[in-house]
Amino acid sequence: MNTAAEAAPSEADTQHRCNFVLTDGTTCPGEAEAEGERCFWHHPKAAKNGADIKQRLEEWAQSGRSMEGFVLRQASLEGVRLHRGYDLRRADLSRANLQGASLFSIDLRGAQLLKADFSRANLNHAKLADADLLGTVFEGTKLEEVVWGEVVLQEKKARLASDQTVETLQLYKEAEEVYRNLRRTYDSSGYFQDAGGFFHREMVMRRKLLPRWSAQRIWSKLVDLMCGYGELPPRVLLFSFLVVFGSAALYLLLGVNAPEGHVRFDAQAGVVENLSRYSTCLYYSVITFCTIGYGDVLPPKGFARLIAAIEGFVGAFAIALFIVVFSKKMTRS
Repeated sequence: MNTAAEAAPSEADTQHRCNFVLTDGTTCPGEAEAEGERCFWHHPKAAKNGADIKQRLEEWAQSGRSMEGFVLRQASLEGVRLHRGYDLRRADLSRANLQGASLFSIDLRGAQLLKADFSRANLNHAKLADADLLGTVFEGTKLEEVVWGEVVLQEKKARLASDQTVETLQLYKEAEEVYRNLRRTYDSSGYFQDAGGFFHREMVMRRKLLPRWSAQRIWSKLVDLMCGYGELPPRVLLFSFLVVFGSAALYLLLGVNAPEGHVRFDAQAGVVENLSRYSTCLYYSVITFCTIGYGDVLPPKGFARLIAAIEGFVGAFAIALFIVVFSKKMTRS
């Protein structure tokens, strides 16, 4: 029967264990380097450019031990096989060579991937949320079903920082560069739906770089709200519905001339009667928005005619915009 002394690790063993703390609260099982408190994989100064580095990393991974936080800066890992959903969260792979690597379902959340080269690698189903993707090379990389997170790391940091400071603007500029890189990568691979999503975020970042109350920024925001920079057809429909129903409410307040007489909101009338009147105004709003104009319902002289003219102009513009955006999405998807 083992005693408590036998079960507990010796003081010497504890002193030589790596002190890197994993996300689950445990420490790395690796043995600390001769000079320092980190193992070979977590030591920032340990050279990772040996010819056997790839084999050693694969053996560690196959042992089932976590690779979280590994420091692999500039490591030569061309063709490395880590395709079983291995854990490389918070790892530092800055400028590492991962060309042709098999990284199916790899977990790289929060990893430092600055200028890492993933050319021709397999990153299908990988998790890359909160990873630093600035300058990362994805030429010919397989990127199906990759989990990128809601926004890239630079945009997340910029949202937390003070707006319009030099540091914040630099983060937005870097985020724009990351989104542009991902958009081009997906475009060249034929995944236009994903490319469109990154193009939308790229344009949002470009807007954030403009002066807050400038005409350019306000117009850019309106374009985003109306159609998501040409990538979100549902927004055109939502914008159209808002215009139609909002204009109908204005017609109800101002009144319109219908075959049954002057139709206008009346506080003395019941709810059902006012809803009936609103339906007449809604009918007029629809035909005005679609520029049909049957002539059976007309606005009276005054402000109502101005509303009708504006709605007709906006309607013609919105219909043309929807056709363009919808056609673009259908021909690219």
